[in-house]
Amino acid sequence: MVKKALMLLTLFTLVFLLSACNDDEATSSGPEELREDLIRIHQLEPVGELDKTMIDDGISDAEELNLQGEDRDWFMFYHLIYATTGQEADREQVYEDSQLRIQYEQAWHDLASERYGVEMDEERLEEIIERRLPPLQESVERQDLYAYLADELGYSLDEFFYNFTLHIYERRAVEEELHPLLEDEYEEDAEDEFIRLQYRMEVIDEMVS
Repeated sequence: MVKKALMLLTLFTLVFLLSACNDDEATSSGPEELREDLIRIHQLEPVGELDKTMIDDGISDAEELNLQGEDRDWFMFYHLIYATTGQEADREQVYEDSQLRIQYEQAWHDLASERYGVEMDEERLEEIIERRLPPLQESVERQDLYAYLADELGYSLDEFFYNFTLHIYERRAVEEELHPLLEDEYEEDAEDEFIRLQYRMEVIDEMVS
């Protein structure tokens, strides 16, 4: 009986040690995989030409995953990227990418606040939305499929455009104060796009650290 107990103890100890080793391997490879995924989701092509089947499939997948609000909207955004550009991705991949993007957007603002002391000015945000949103609506809402997509998501067209572009305008409101600070941080005469890419990598570095 004692011998059997010792054998079981030895077995449990071995299993524990092997698990610990596997956890170490997962931890060591995790940050690099996360970095690659964060870079990859920013390199995807934009949403292309829609069709009704793509929208219906995305809505169905979102319902099966029981997604609501922001989670559902970002899931649909990435579903439509993959569907309209012909890139293969199953429902789980789309969900993982959309969740990473939500985390990235939050990290983007957190870093601006915590490292550079820049907070979003709500009044300025509203000014940007009022100026930039109507021309976008006019150019896109003529396409009937966007009206169909908005309806399937339970939004009016105004609500749809607001929800799906808000992150862009939030960033612009912050960048007005953040950009000059980044010019000093990186290189005073650097191109705007270079500065944006540098800051993106700064955010990603913070997320994987």
